[in-house]
Amino acid sequence: MRVSFPSRGFGSGPRPTGNGHAVRLPPASPPPPPPQADSPLSNHGGDEDEDLHESSACRNSDDGPHILDGGRRMGRCWSVCKTGLRKRLPIVTWLPKYGRRAFGQDIIAGVTVGLTVVPQSMAYAAIAGLTPEFGLYSSYVGCFLYVIFGSCRQVTIGPTAVMGLLTFETCGANFPLCAILTAFYSGFWELVMALLHLGWVVNFISEPVVLGFTAGAATTIVSSQLKNLLGLKGPKGSGFIGYWDAILTNFTSVGWPDAVMGVCSFIMLMIMRGLKDLQISRHSRTRTVLKKIFYLISVSRNVLVVLATTLTAYLYSGVVPFALTGPVLGGFPPIAIPSFALPVNSTSSTERHTVIQSFSLLGAGPVIVALISVLQNVAISKAFSCGQRIDATQEMLALGASNVVGSFFGAIPISGSFSRSAVNEASGVQSPMGGLWTGILVLLSLSFLTPTFYYIPKASLAAVIISAVIPMIEVKALRVMWIINRMDFLSCLATFVASLLLGMEYGIMLGVALSLGVLLLKSLKPGLDPELRHDPVSDIHFLYAKPDRSGLNFPSVDYIRSSVAKLATQFPSVPIIVLSFQKWDTFDYTVVLALTSLVTLLKSEYGKELVYVDCSPGWIHAFAAASTPKSENSDSGPATPVSFSDLGDFLQTKNHVAAPLELSFQEGEKSPLRKAGDIPAGGDYGAAAAIPSSSNTPTPSGSRGSRGSVEINMGNKFRRGDDDSDDAEESLNPLLSS
Repeated sequence: MRVSFPSRGFGSGPRPTGNGHAVRLPPASPPPPPPQADSPLSNHGGDEDEDLHESSACRNSDDGPHILDGGRRMGRCWSVCKTGLRKRLPIVTWLPKYGRRAFGQDIIAGVTVGLTVVPQSMAYAAIAGLTPEFGLYSSYVGCFLYVIFGSCRQVTIGPTAVMGLLTFETCGANFPLCAILTAFYSGFWELVMALLHLGWVVNFISEPVVLGFTAGAATTIVSSQLKNLLGLKGPKGSGFIGYWDAILTNFTSVGWPDAVMGVCSFIMLMIMRGLKDLQISRHSRTRTVLKKIFYLISVSRNVLVVLATTLTAYLYSGVVPFALTGPVLGGFPPIAIPSFALPVNSTSSTERHTVIQSFSLLGAGPVIVALISVLQNVAISKAFSCGQRIDATQEMLALGASNVVGSFFGAIPISGSFSRSAVNEASGVQSPMGGLWTGILVLLSLSFLTPTFYYIPKASLAAVIISAVIPMIEVKALRVMWIINRMDFLSCLATFVASLLLGMEYGIMLGVALSLGVLLLKSLKPGLDPELRHDPVSDIHFLYAKPDRSGLNFPSVDYIRSSVAKLATQFPSVPIIVLSFQKWDTFDYTVVLALTSLVTLLKSEYGKELVYVDCSPGWIHAFAAASTPKSENSDSGPATPVSFSDLGDFLQTKNHVAAPLELSFQEGEKSPLRKAGDIPAGGDYGAAAAIPSSSNTPTPSGSRGSRGSVEINMGNKFRRGDDDSDDAEESLNPLLSS
């Protein structure tokens, strides 16, 4: 029911409440200015004006408030729907602004990327243990859907080397039904993660783990392609160790024509790769023309090498000495629902597993594929975002839709490709519409060019794959990691070795476990930075300890207890230890009980007073609740309640100082304890000493509260080597730096 105040504006004066007290409401905010005529929201603004006129006309009517309330609810609902639509369908935002210049640039970029994706996709299908057409089937559906759901204009979706390797390790060779089902389930998990807004999950995969995983994947892929590159006979093997066992066993069966073609193709690809970065010192116009020519050669290097080697094999007179790709199924792929009941093996067509058995046979493969796919896409988007925020949830939605829909068209798992995205950016792409032209080019290749794919030598495709994945091994990053953080270096190395020896899925699992373990280990040992301080006015010597990170939880409280106990042992002549709570804004039940008992422990075991300062109201409320003794015989009873105004008298009665602390602050002197904690009215609380402020009501336990600002005169700090440091300990280094 809407309540109106016709005699004055809403909130303009006191308003009676149920208990008889008057509450003064804040003045009403002025109405927002109407939108400009050329604003896309001008029509919406007009609708709001009509609502206001309608409310004026209906104010004296009984149904007026109900009509106005319903209209505004519908307006808010439409506004929320429109915001969600723009957020989850980015095409709604950029398509109305799409112009001719962007149209032309996107055609050029899309065709350029298409010339790259056609040979790469056929090669990546070989990594997955499938025939080339499955790589082409996977190269256009993602391009079309990313136009609608994609949030980064440079990203191109399609098969990648890592996705092919993960698919092979999940399904094995020549098992297309399993690969297609893996694509469906990986897309399903990506959609679930998007629905639950789990984009933050990828933040737990650290950069060293990603580098180790990609390096392990690249090394495994190179090992798997050496057989085709050198024309070796015999079985291929499985896994990194199996690949090298097969290579060394069959090395004497090298096919020299294939080896020469493969090595020459690889050398030409690496040379052409560097042409775009070649520096030319000539006349400006000539230099511009040459740069464009070298750039086109560089981005089209895969097509040029495949065309040259295919033409060589096609024109070869007599028996072709090269191992060829063989027949490639052309035409539009069949549209069918993925087979959820897989055959017992890749060659069986009658005996099948149940749906549950097929799901369990895939194991964690689809989940690993989904995580790595999202991780690749988010990493690529961040690389081209120029510092802008990337919505990982939206990338999950785009990838999930691409994989699920693609599985109905015979596609294998796909993700963003960094190399093709770099080509897209360098080609001047203006919007995700460039993916539309890439997908069209792939469909044209499937329709008209598949007969010529028969003569593509396997050695040249192997060279394309190896040249594409070698840059994924970033050796220089290892040296940087060793210098910055050796734990990151060990995480990267462990992930790399595990990916090679145990498999890709176990490698990434171990890497994530190591990252979380390192993170947990750091949270278990929060450091304390101790300083010995002296106040010349009251002649107080005390030890001031400040934490090095925020938050305090139950796993780390024992470390804090032992750290404070070590401080008491290392500085036996210092009667007071002051512990700052300035960075500890969060806590729990275990922490509060442990810190409450720590006051009693230091008093009984070491004869020292432990004082807590910079406490928030939540801390003080928690200490007051926890300091109540459980029984008369309890060993951890409440500490003596001390307010800051009584701290000097309290210490004087304990024979620690000759005079109480003064609340005076001399001009020109620095105060090392400027921040003050809020305490309840009355100034007394249990188990801790803090500086009072004007707060009258403690906040609930665990909540954040504002801290006061009372300055006190504590003089200069003690430093080792000062003339007045007779009572100072020799070592003032931070405690437990390890």
